Amino acid sequence: MRIPDQKIDEIRSSSDIVDVISAVVRLKKRGKSYIGLCPFHQEKTPSFTVSAEKQMFHCFGCAKGGNVFTFVMEIEHVSFVEAVRSLAERAGIVLTTESGQSQKQTEFEELFAACKFAAQHFYKNLDTPDGPVGKSALEYFHSRGFSDATINSFGLGYSKNSWDGLLTAAQQEGIPVAHLVKAGLVRARDDGSGHYDYFRGRAMFPIFSATGRVIAFGARKMREDDPIQGKYINSPETPVYNKSRVLFGLFQSKEAIRAEETALMVEGYADLISLFQAGVQNVVASSGTALTEEQVKLVGKYARTIVLVYDADSAGSQAAVRGLDIALEQGLDVHIASLPPGHDPDSFVRKQGAKEFRTLVEQAVSFIDFKAGMFAARGRFATPEGKTEAVRSIVQSIAKINDELKRNFFVKAVADKYQIYESVLYRELERWVARDKPPIRGSSFQDRRAAAGTSQAPSAVSLPTAEREILRIVCENRTALINEIFSAISVDDLSDARVRKLVQIVLERIENTGSVDSTALVNELEDPDLKSVYTDVMLSRYDLSKGWQEMEVEIEEPDPAKIAKAAVAAIKRKALRTEIEQNHNLMSAAKQRGEETRPFIERHQELSRTLRNLESVNSKSEIQNPKQENQNPKF
Repeated sequence: MRIPDQKIDEIRSSSDIVDVISAVVRLKKRGKSYIGLCPFHQEKTPSFTVSAEKQMFHCFGCAKGGNVFTFVMEIEHVSFVEAVRSLAERAGIVLTTESGQSQKQTEFEELFAACKFAAQHFYKNLDTPDGPVGKSALEYFHSRGFSDATINSFGLGYSKNSWDGLLTAAQQEGIPVAHLVKAGLVRARDDGSGHYDYFRGRAMFPIFSATGRVIAFGARKMREDDPIQGKYINSPETPVYNKSRVLFGLFQSKEAIRAEETALMVEGYADLISLFQAGVQNVVASSGTALTEEQVKLVGKYARTIVLVYDADSAGSQAAVRGLDIALEQGLDVHIASLPPGHDPDSFVRKQGAKEFRTLVEQAVSFIDFKAGMFAARGRFATPEGKTEAVRSIVQSIAKINDELKRNFFVKAVADKYQIYESVLYRELERWVARDKPPIRGSSFQDRRAAAGTSQAPSAVSLPTAEREILRIVCENRTALINEIFSAISVDDLSDARVRKLVQIVLERIENTGSVDSTALVNELEDPDLKSVYTDVMLSRYDLSKGWQEMEVEIEEPDPAKIAKAAVAAIKRKALRTEIEQNHNLMSAAKQRGEETRPFIERHQELSRTLRNLESVNSKSEIQNPKQENQNPKF
């Protein structure tokens, strides 16, 4: 399949990259751009940059970059065609295609297609009775208080009590059995005689990715004779589904979480759906599994505060303890809301209503008070030994916090609450901090700041500073400067092969069409390394510190003419110094062989003279004269 270029351009211009990425990454405005935590690698300091002006993104930590199509391809693991389809649907654009050679779907697309079909199939089965005398899944969901609108919003369904209901329907639609197996929807029989449905006679809860694709299912038992143990079962892990990295309901709730800047964390599917229907929509569920680091990071993309809502039984409390330590370690503000005995979020909101539930959430306690309450309930504060155990456990949680200032305030709060010297708590804290975190080597401020994760991540793309700036000028269509640059040097004078290639591509585009569309060019760069270099250069600011010191220039303002002149001078100086060194090596070799060295000496003098003249012409005082540079940017 081939999508016309005009249609691709229409979809790209209709898809604001900030809006698309904001659905996955929590972005903050920083100057003209937006920054956030990179979704492609683990980081604590934001290095992921999105430009609304250039409609590009680039991570200065892992070097991934591109435009809106690239982002969808990377985040959803789909081909370019599938990314275009997804964005077209989002923008409400009817997608037309040109006949041409078919494109093989990727494994991820095959699994997405299989899961989507299964979700539609299960939804159609809602009215199917559960056995001769059983009720349908629709009746079951209604009995739980779920409205038809809620059932539709979450795509709830029913898997027939049949060994091959889904299998037969999928085969009739041309979906290969192998795709169903990879998606965890069917299994091979032990005797090798065929396959059978994994989900049978169960109420079905589709699990969506953050971008809205069905990737797996949760299934609730509806038959007493169900041979599979457990009230709930989930899809097995697949290439598109890793349960520790997914939160149920995030696709439906992410906008509410972002708006309220707080995420409520519950355990079960029904808990979340009941709350969502009642109007408490900033909620996600861990699907009955222990909260993981990946899930907390996922929440952190949308909010910095998390409220753990757990049952008051001992198992629920222990789960909350594990969850709060993980959340603290990831830099989130953590509160805990404990439900009355005998209630889960589903039963509480159905009986007491949304207003009472919100009141309960507003009364959520800090992790300090929550832990203290746990120990008090066990009678641990009745003895010095018990008090020691309780306070030590609280300090261990404080040690998970990476922000030193925040740790200090919590230490002071504990000292005031329990009448303990702060110095005693700090000694205990240092012991646990040292155990949880690797030692910090180096004594400089930069070393300490980097170890604490508070400095801006350096770019993963390493380029000679002068060549970086020349590439930027070329990509920004600065025609006058481009002509001046390449009348002074040639493309072959650029030492980095990636820079040379990109400059050649852009210069050819300018020569053929008169200009270059920077966002469209990203689509045409098939080499990931070239794409990474391109977005890095286009989204990074002019480097006015270390890089320019290496170029032996000081520029107070990022004026393109000054930068172009300095960059050309730096490349010329580098080339001359390289030639001087090569000449010196040739002279040494000639001397060892007893040959005449005068030609090399004369050449050295000539090259040195040229270098001195170049350094004189491009002196710092001349570079720093804005009027002179603007009037005469010649090289």
